[in-house]
Amino acid sequence: MSEPRTRARVTILLFTFAALSLVFLSACQKREKDDLDDFDPNEPVKLKVMYILEETFGQTYGNLLQRKYPNLELEIVAPGLGTFTIDDYLQQINKEQPDVLFLSLPLYEKLADAGRLMELDSVIQQDRFDLSGIYPAVIEQLRVSGNGKLYGLTPELFSHAIYYNADLFRKYGVELPTDRMSWDEVFKLAQRFPSDGNEEEHIYGFKKDVTGGLSELVMVVGDTIGLTSVSSDGLRLTLQSDGWRKVFESVMKTYQSGNLHIPTGPITFAPETDPFIKGQLAMRLDSFSYYSQMLEGRRKLKSSHPFELGVVTAPVNPATPDMTNQFMIGLIFAVNNQTAHKRAAWEVVKYINSEEVAKIHSRTAYLSAPARKEYAKAFEELNIEPFYALKTTATRHSDSRFPHTFARVSLGPLVTNELQLVADGAKSLDEAIETIQTEGQQLLDAYLVKLSSQGNE
Repeated sequence: MSEPRTRARVTILLFTFAALSLVFLSACQKREKDDLDDFDPNEPVKLKVMYILEETFGQTYGNLLQRKYPNLELEIVAPGLGTFTIDDYLQQINKEQPDVLFLSLPLYEKLADAGRLMELDSVIQQDRFDLSGIYPAVIEQLRVSGNGKLYGLTPELFSHAIYYNADLFRKYGVELPTDRMSWDEVFKLAQRFPSDGNEEEHIYGFKKDVTGGLSELVMVVGDTIGLTSVSSDGLRLTLQSDGWRKVFESVMKTYQSGNLHIPTGPITFAPETDPFIKGQLAMRLDSFSYYSQMLEGRRKLKSSHPFELGVVTAPVNPATPDMTNQFMIGLIFAVNNQTAHKRAAWEVVKYINSEEVAKIHSRTAYLSAPARKEYAKAFEELNIEPFYALKTTATRHSDSRFPHTFARVSLGPLVTNELQLVADGAKSLDEAIETIQTEGQQLLDAYLVKLSSQGNE
């Protein structure tokens, strides 16, 4: 081989080695920068943890943490129960500076955008913390809300499915529900049950969970099939359209048939007034936690004839049968980026979301579905698959054009009142929809003015 060619090869090899060395050095420096010191369980440390109620945290996680890490002292910052805005929570966080934060999705997004949360991807990789057992939609939603990065974890999710009384279906010769039914199919099944007799004899075909009023049911049905309640700029209601009219008509037809159970009065759960527990309701759309409530209700009523229970997926849009809007992640645990105890705070978040804690909780009744599906097999009678079978489209809460407070407080009562007038024969459906559109727009305008004035204060 000629000398010039040999020198050229040596030069290339040296350049390649130098480049690789720089890459390796850069990676090592980045690793040293990103990695946290190892956690020493023997070193006493005190952390502030933000949670709704101190007693609840102790029962759910605190006692487990104390046994796992005896030298860890936890002080609970508890806002308590009640109605709190995002600003209320931000003031509490700014005042108390908790090391571990307990956040709703909107607050998680706001704090992540502001750089207030510790990014978790690097420490998850450092600790080889396994995320594979967590329901993929949960991680996807957290990343989308974090603009591609992971700033928190949740051990729970809120997923709905249709519970049904198989005995009632057989008694009245109605075919059993199936997975991935459309809302039209659900309502048609509901209307095949007899709706005569007094309140103690009445058989209802369908009920949405304990909060399921007429207005909420209309909005959920419309959302499932891809309808939007407001224009893309968030300034105009769009409820007076052919698509929305079909939704209003479908819900009202089922309601007027007497087959739709709509709760009245304050929102409470009492087994003696629950038609499903009493065997008077064919289908109920509800969350994973309803099963525990149902079992407790049966015990309280001393039911000697429990019916055969079935579960299928929540209704879907026929155009996208593998997707659902009946899903949201639970409250999120995150590390305050300003804490001086990042490693200890991460250990708390990591342990709460670990397989070990999920396994322990699987022996008790869940208030929500565990994010780790493997540990959702606590009840023999309950088919858990429908709660995890469908996918969901992850979106940022802040991108929503529809103000949820306005929908619940202002628009909801208007829709319910107008539809009740239709049910009573005092108005036609088209007249009611026109009123909902016109007066609802006025309410939206007033709400947006109020929101704007608050933002300028």
